[in-house]
Parts: sequence; structure tokens; C-alpha cells
Amino acid sequence: MPRPSRLPFRAAVVTASAATVAALAFTIAPDAQAPDYPRLSDVVSAPVVTPSPNSPSPYRPEPREPRQTTRDEPRKTLTPTPSPTVAKPSKTPAVKRPIAKPPADIRISFYRDCTGHAQQCIDAGTLTMYAGKILAGHNYDGYQWLSRVPVGRTVRVISGPLAGTYRVYGHQYIDRQGGKIPAFSGGPDLVLQTCEGEGTGFSLLRRV
Repeated sequence: MPRPSRLPFRAAVVTASAATVAALAFTIAPDAQAPDYPRLSDVVSAPVVTPSPNSPSPYRPEPREPRQTTRDEPRKTLTPTPSPTVAKPSKTPAVKRPIAKPPADIRISFYRDCTGHAQQCIDAGTLTMYAGKILAGHNYDGYQWLSRVPVGRTVRVISGPLAGTYRVYGHQYIDRQGGKIPAFSGGPDLVLQTCEGEGTGFSLLRRV
């Protein structure tokens, strides 16, 4: 039995496809259906950055309390003594003591360098250095012998600026307490001073 011819079917398919393409061409028009995109000249070139709501704020240090301290009272101004003066007692002893004999072996192991404020140290009962070469003490504090060391006696200063060995060569006396330091005879290297009655006595020594 001969097969039926398929030419009529193929012709129908081709005709239907052509009709479909024509319909699509009529429905989709590029110029009519394209969306209206913005032009490049209308686009803002610099982006606007907005911080995130959860982003941390910039660091700001907490204010600190000032470290300087304040004083309740104004600072006292220290003024140097304009010229050296002879230290004098600022109080009267309750009991007067006789002038003691100087020790046979004189060794001075402790004294304070109080140049500029010698009176305060002497009044505190301390053997005190002032004016570079004078060692002074109150007679009522046990230093009565300082002005009565015999001539020829050796005195040893163990430490400090006056450390060394000295020998007494003379004595000197002024009829006042305090005031300007006198000119010592013989140019002593060390002077031992204490009060004698209403005046002041000195033992004069040279370094050996």
C-alpha cells in the first residue's frame, strides 16, 4: 500500500510559522516598548554616603581632672641674708651652767651646714657651721668650751666640708652677741664660737 504524501502538512507548518513571526513583529516594537532609562547626564556622579545607624560614633576622650595641686597658703619667699652676721642666742637658759673645760682629745664628728639660716640650727641645740669656717653652739647646750680651747690643742673634724686636723693658735672676744662677723686676727682656717656672758668668744685654729 503506498505511503501518503507529507507535503501538504509541511506547507501548513511553514505558513503557520510565518504568520506567528509577523504577529510578534507587529506586537513588540523596540521604540514603543523600551523603558525610559535616565540619560548619563542626569545621573549624579558623586555617591552620597550615609552612615549606618549601628556604626560607632567618633572617639572622644573623657575629661580628666587637673593633676596640679592647690596650696591652702601662699608659698613663702625665701630671702637670703644680705651679709653674714654672728649668730646669737634667741632664748635665755633656765639654769646657767659654768664654763666647762674642753676635752683633752677633741674630735668633732657631727655638725650641720646651715649657711644662710644658722640661727635656726643653733637654737635647735645643734653644733652648726656657717660662713664657711665657723662652728658655733649655745653655751647652755653644752658647747661652753668652744671659745676656751687652749692654745696648742689639736682639734680633729672627722667629716663634712671642714674635715681635717687643726691646732689652736689664739682667741678673740667681742662684747656683743650677733651683728657683723668680726675680722679675725691671723687668718684662721677654723673658728669655734660660743657665747660668754653678754659677749661672744672665739677659738682660732689653723689647719695642720
